[in-house]
Amino acid sequence: MRDVVSCADQDLLSRIAAGDQGAFNVLFERYRNRIFGYLFTIIKSKEAAEEITLDVFLKIWEGRAAAMEINHLEAFLFRVSRNKAVDFFRQLQKSREEQTALWNRMQEQLTTGAADHALLFADVATAVRQAVDKLSPQRKMVFQLSREHGLTYEQIAERMQISSNTVRNHLAASLQFIRSQLDTTYQLTALYFLLKP
Repeated sequence: MRDVVSCADQDLLSRIAAGDQGAFNVLFERYRNRIFGYLFTIIKSKEAAEEITLDVFLKIWEGRAAAMEINHLEAFLFRVSRNKAVDFFRQLQKSREEQTALWNRMQEQLTTGAADHALLFADVATAVRQAVDKLSPQRKMVFQLSREHGLTYEQIAERMQISSNTVRNHLAASLQFIRSQLDTTYQLTALYFLLKP
């Protein structure tokens, strides 16, 4: 293993192209902190930077058959990282635009005097509250701090003395449980907007 650790990048790529997972692990350890640091300075989100960092290296492993075509590994890694960061921001912008449009449509429906829409919205809110009350105390607190108080994963983690990943897992599990508790009548796009992780 020691000889693999001391390999030059091109040698590592050659071994990776042959399916050597040990060489891939060495490559990952060699560059992951720099790629993460680069992404974090751009994205400003630890979780997103971690996920994209893993995606960058996953791209290398999944495309290992063509690894020898990479001439300058470091430049390649940073280029892929930059492209994935751009994709992240595009998706975020698209998601925000879709959420804003959906929210505007919901507000239009609620302000047109259509009592049935207002009642349905109130019913959904009640059903969500009832489902939240069935969560375990810790998951309920995570959900409320996120959805009702607008805290970030990091803020919730600090307040509850747990990791950001645990916060994310609790929130995802809570949303899945709440959705499972709702009548199919309430499975509206609006509801998914309100409960989107």
